[in-house]
Amino acid sequence: MPIYEYRCKTCNNCFEKLVFITDDEPVVCPECSDRKVKRLLSCSSLIGTSTESGCSGNAPKGFS
Repeated sequence: MPIYEYRCKTCNNCFEKLVFITDDEPVVCPECSDRKVKRLLSCSSLIGTSTESGCSGNAPKGFS
């Protein structure tokens, strides 16, 4: 159950999404509901490391 990081191509919003292998529905931006999102290459996080995310320091935390 990987958590992927996405950036919306329409509103430039950065968000995370828990994606299951069996998910068939497209990923949509939680801000503008557009389907034009790009999965980002992000590094793994470890417990006790920086709180900075791959997109920006003010990215929302949790699952969308």
